[in-house]
Amino acid sequence: MNKKTALITGSSRGIGRAIAILFARNNYNVVINYNKSEKEAQELYDMLKKNLSERKSKADVSNVQEANALVNYTIGQFENIDVLVNNAGISKPCLFTDISYEQWDEMISTNLSSVFYVTKKALQYMLPNQSGHIINIS
Repeated sequence: MNKKTALITGSSRGIGRAIAILFARNNYNVVINYNKSEKEAQELYDMLKKNLSERKSKADVSNVQEANALVNYTIGQFENIDVLVNNAGISKPCLFTDISYEQWDEMISTNLSSVFYVTKKALQYMLPNQSGHIINIS
């Protein structure tokens, strides 16, 4: 039986890292996604690579082309996505009245648009197989 595959956006640190470890411990292929935290992603990859079913991929999932490339990369590596965890997110630690329009756009793109982009692309593979699970972290 083939191993199942989990794609976890924003999985180099925090909650995403813990989710990646959990899936790896449960014998899933895991794609570790990061945008800016390359060092942390590499450390996680090195920790999990013992069973040779983890990959890491840099992608800014707030960019539709990079989000699509991440899903295509996952399919290219493992032929399927059984679980998609939309975990990537950012916050700007300041008062709402102090957030610039650019910061607002960046937060919306990362926290909301990325979910749409990655899910829409992943569904192109999940729906024909009539299988898959999508978990959105908010």
